[in-house]
Amino acid sequence: MPEPGFRKFINEIASRKSAAVTVFADFCRMSACALAAGSREEEYLEVARRYTRDELSDISQAFAHLVQEMERHPFADLLGPFYIECAAHSSKQARGEFYTPPEISKLMARVLFDVEAAKLKKEPITLNEPACGSGGMVLAVAELFAPDAVDLLRVTAQDINPVAADMAYINLTLWGIPARVILGDTISKSATREWMNVHWFRVGENSRRLAQRFMEVAEEIEAPTSTVDLGQIRESLELKSQLTFDF
Repeated sequence: MPEPGFRKFINEIASRKSAAVTVFADFCRMSACALAAGSREEEYLEVARRYTRDELSDISQAFAHLVQEMERHPFADLLGPFYIECAAHSSKQARGEFYTPPEISKLMARVLFDVEAAKLKKEPITLNEPACGSGGMVLAVAELFAPDAVDLLRVTAQDINPVAADMAYINLTLWGIPARVILGDTISKSATREWMNVHWFRVGENSRRLAQRFMEVAEEIEAPTSTVDLGQIRESLELKSQLTFDF
């Protein structure tokens, strides 16, 4: 049975205010904003205005208890299961969402990655999770690389549900995983918002990608095009201008 911890504070506020799933969504939004290094202050204040000072104090305590529980259960997804539990009691939030059980996530992570080989290679590993939910699959991968190689991961996590995007942002940021979280529909290839966490900047991922793209463009410019017949070009130019070019 899960520890009461942060759940107790969410349920207590919900008993006085509104549905637990709504309070939990606000808790996730404020927590994600608080971890965004000042880049989401307006969002934070917009949600905070809905609560009294005492309720905001309870939300702060809920976050503290979440962090403490995470420390006792490394790389466990504590948010996703509670969200599903809350959503199950609210018909408005019933989206037919089913999060991957942690045992399945861990099995898939072990099948997909040769961790020791990746550690020896010491090159960044790009990981794309197009329907990330609360980030449980990514946490399972990160656990394999912990404690000394989590920085090798470069995660792009996307979900259509704003609550899921916030949960993923919280989980990946608190566990030190360099990540870019996108709120959007993967199938239609549309995105509403995206946030890069502090670890994404800490490892210099934007700079690495820019340098990589620069090298790709440089290679495209320098590489000869195999489909072009230089002999035919020369003949055409000779016929038109009677000039000969040596290639």
